[in-house]
Amino acid sequence: MSPNLTTHRAHGSIRAVVHALRQFRRVLITAHIRPDGDAVGSCVAMARLLKAQGWEPRVALSPLGMGPPKFLLDYADCVAPTNVRARDFDCVLLLDCSGPERLPEGPLRDAAAKLPQLVIDHHVTGDRRRGLARWVIPDASSTGELIHRFAKHMKWPLDRESAEALWVALVTDTGRFAYSCTHPSTLRAAAEILACGVDSSAINDRLYLYASEGAVLLKRKAYDSLTTWFRGRVALICLTARDFRRAGVAKSEIEDAIDIPRSIPTAQISLFFYETKDKPGITRLSVRTRTDDQGFTAASIAAHFGGGGHLRAAGCDIHAKPKAAIETVKAYLATLFADIAP
Repeated sequence: MSPNLTTHRAHGSIRAVVHALRQFRRVLITAHIRPDGDAVGSCVAMARLLKAQGWEPRVALSPLGMGPPKFLLDYADCVAPTNVRARDFDCVLLLDCSGPERLPEGPLRDAAAKLPQLVIDHHVTGDRRRGLARWVIPDASSTGELIHRFAKHMKWPLDRESAEALWVALVTDTGRFAYSCTHPSTLRAAAEILACGVDSSAINDRLYLYASEGAVLLKRKAYDSLTTWFRGRVALICLTARDFRRAGVAKSEIEDAIDIPRSIPTAQISLFFYETKDKPGITRLSVRTRTDDQGFTAASIAAHFGGGGHLRAAGCDIHAKPKAAIETVKAYLATLFADIAP
């Protein structure tokens, strides 16, 4: 039986974050580079909650390449990451992000490094000692679930827009409640969020059903690239910058492409190599693993290449073209499957 969120070990506490927040008024809220539904939803919901209680929050997230969750940015006061200045804020609240090094390079990262840092996160990687105040629960389904619990702790009501933002956070990071990170506490939070008037069907269509013709054709290209190694223990797909240019879409439009290699039942490790249009020559790698008791995790594999994330879902950047990156990763995985021929 999955444990409840309340039973999980936390690093830091809600009280520490609350105490720190009360020292400030102008709050910069942001999340990790290439923000996903959990990052966007958590930031938008927290900004609305703080504003309703008298704070002056602003969300700094770039809508470029964000994909379907971008509609949530209309619900909060936002500033472009390139226009962030430290002097305009009293502190930075990092959500779904362990530290400034996980922010995009430029004014946002520079400003965050200069400001007092508060962290609410659920990633297993990151420096637990960093920041003025932290509340991190690595086993939590999503940062959105933590923001919901934060609001309950403070007895702050959710309006419909905040609830929609948290719903997006929960459904995207749990794979629509299908991933193993879904706990009883997650479903209780989802029920309470739904009760705030969320139109889950409309949001589901927006997030998962609607797709451009280019996105559909690009997924077909991903299916064509499907390969397995080590007698099916590893499954992978790959898309190049050229593939994205030809399709005319961003990676955010095919976020579920990692489910293609994950659909291979023998695959203990699923990999998605992709080279985006804006950063040719750098291969991004998404990693998924099925269980945590194999002697490796998605986080440990990503960490080997300078990345990080969750135990079963992580990622990293490899400074090489896709073909070379694939060979580099294959050579490393050969050490994990030393008794099995590639």
